[in-house]
Amino acid sequence: MNAPVIAGYRSLLRVLLLLGALVGAEAAAQTGGLGLEPGRLEVEVAPGSEKTVAFHIVTPSSDRVVRGRLLLSLTDWTIKEDGSAVYTDPGTQPNSASAWVVHSPAAITTSSGERYLIRVTITVPAETPPGDYRTAIFMQERPPATPPKPGERMIYLRFRYVFTLYVMVPPVSARGELADIRIQNDSNGSSLVFELVNHGNRHLRPYVSWSIRNADQQEVSAVKQHETTVLLAGAVLKEPIRIESLPPGRYEIAAQADFQDGEPIQAVRRTVEVAPAPPPKEPPAATAPPAMGQKRAG
Repeated sequence: MNAPVIAGYRSLLRVLLLLGALVGAEAAAQTGGLGLEPGRLEVEVAPGSEKTVAFHIVTPSSDRVVRGRLLLSLTDWTIKEDGSAVYTDPGTQPNSASAWVVHSPAAITTSSGERYLIRVTITVPAETPPGDYRTAIFMQERPPATPPKPGERMIYLRFRYVFTLYVMVPPVSARGELADIRIQNDSNGSSLVFELVNHGNRHLRPYVSWSIRNADQQEVSAVKQHETTVLLAGAVLKEPIRIESLPPGRYEIAAQADFQDGEPIQAVRRTVEVAPAPPPKEPPAATAPPAMGQKRAG
């Protein structure tokens, strides 16, 4: 999520393509399958200094020329405690670097099988406190202005990609802690939840591993290396990691976390009781409309 391409667009693509096949519509997607090289940069810039970096937008090759128009815009982002990403308007997050960044160009006309250079200039104000600052650049297609021909029905698929930028203002350091580990059951199955804490002012990319044994000492789940979502500076991460569904009972967990911060790998052991999963929530009952002449409460 590492800082991420929005996964929902892929599901939307499948649904719309199926819909297009069913209704006989012509699907038009100018920029599906773009590549970003790299998709993320981490840049150290001292207060009062300026630095320019770059990345490429790569369009896939095609048997016929496919053209489109991409609009680029800045966005803030953060990671919630459950590991999900949230994108907000530039300048709205506490450690936003959006006001320091200028990218060029702001829009490009694309053609299949090409590479486009995007320059990003970062200017860090003097007396900026040390720490991790973040921004990102959205790339989103603008639908073509040409209207459909008479009798045609068009489905436009708009893709949004994101380039993630960390601006590290020195001195920065990270200190991770594996605070706890637990198993939770819900209507979707079982999850292992690592509670990870970053006591430093620089982000971390932890790797975790685990072994879970039941009351008969049989190993029921084991993973040697799993990369978690990025652990931001000063943040707590309690990201559920899906595992095999576990029946209620007592389990022993042996877990490790490698924060890749130059410190020894941390380990914890826990004996936990797994409770039955709660039943699925019932959908709310339908409310009858008010009778003629009546008003709803509130």
